[in-house]
Amino acid sequence: MMLIALVSQTAEPKSARSSSPVHRVRSVLLDAGFECPTVDEHTRTRLPAPGRWSQLGDVLIERGTGASTAVSTAASHPGVLVVAVHRGPRCWIRLGPDGTVCEFHARGPGFPEDTWETLASLAHTWLVAGRPAAEFGSVPLCVLRVQPSCSPFSRCMSRRCANTASSDCERPTEE
Repeated sequence: MMLIALVSQTAEPKSARSSSPVHRVRSVLLDAGFECPTVDEHTRTRLPAPGRWSQLGDVLIERGTGASTAVSTAASHPGVLVVAVHRGPRCWIRLGPDGTVCEFHARGPGFPEDTWETLASLAHTWLVAGRPAAEFGSVPLCVLRVQPSCSPFSRCMSRRCANTASSDCERPTEE
C-alpha cells in the first residue's frame, strides 16, 4: 500500500511574505484501499510565532531535540494535534492526544528542513483520516507539493517520494 499526499500552503496573514511562521495548509491523502480521499485544512505554525498564532496552530514546528521537547511543547499548547521538533537530519513528531512520538532520521546530505514541516502536516492529515498514530511513518509515501495557485496537474508542482516517511528525494514532475 502506498499513500499519496497533495500538499499546498499559503502564508498567513494574507499580506505576509512566504517566510511567515504561519501557514494555512491543505493536504489530500489518497489511499488505494479507500474510495474517498481525506481532505484536511489546518494551520501550521513555526515557533516562536507572533501574537496568539502559537495558540491557534493545529500543527506546531519547533527547532530542538528529543521526544520530551515535543511532549512538553504539546502540553503547553492545549488543542494542538501535532508537534514536530527537529534539528538537522532528526525530527521527533508528537501525534494526537495520546502523545505518541515518532522519531525520523533523514538519509543523505542536503536534506531540506522544510521536509519536517511537510511531514508534520501529513501527520495531521493522517490523524484526521482516522489512522492510528503509532503507524505513521511505517507506510511508503509519495508527496506532491502544489503551489496554491496551481492545479494538481500543472507544471508548478514538485514531487517527493520515499519508501518510508523518514527519507525523501525532490525532483520536478514530468509533463
